[in-house]
Formats: sequence, C-alpha cells, structure tokens
Amino acid sequence: MTILEDLYYGNIHPWEMAVKKESREQKAVQLMVSNEEKLRETLTDQQKEMLDKYRDSYNKLLAICERESFVGGYILATRIMVEVMQGGAEVEDI
Repeated sequence: MTILEDLYYGNIHPWEMAVKKESREQKAVQLMVSNEEKLRETLTDQQKEMLDKYRDSYNKLLAICERESFVGGYILATRIMVEVMQGGAEVEDI
C-alpha cells in the first residue's frame, strides 16, 4: 500500500505526536498539569467551570492552528517537490 493510500484509509495520523520520556515536551506537559492541579485546588465550582470552558476554547483554537500549519507545510512540501521535478524552475502560486 502506498503512503497516499494509507493516508486515505486512515492508517496514518499526521496530527499525532509521540512524546519521548524526559523530553522538553513531556516536561512542559507535566508542569502544565501540575500547575493546573494546584490552581484547581483554589477555585470554586463556578470558577472551575469557567476554567473548563476556557480550556475547551483554547483546545479548539489550537486544533485550528495545528490544522493550518499541517496544510501549509504540506503545500510547501508539494511546491518543493514540483520545483525539484522541474529541475529548479520557479513554481507559480496556485
């Protein structure tokens, strides 16, 4: 099966990211979780609900930004491939 077929059939998930132990990403996530837990201990139920709504909104925005970055990167990679295939000729904007 080709990469494009795998992508079509959902066998490839480009948005997923494996986080290695002791990486910068894992440490940042641990710090974020720890800080949120400490913050939640000080909040009322109404404030916790507001924090949950804030997190939901932030996650939606993050998903939009990630999707746009993926699309932009894919377009750039495609343009690079076209330019290479054309022997370095300038690729016009689509």
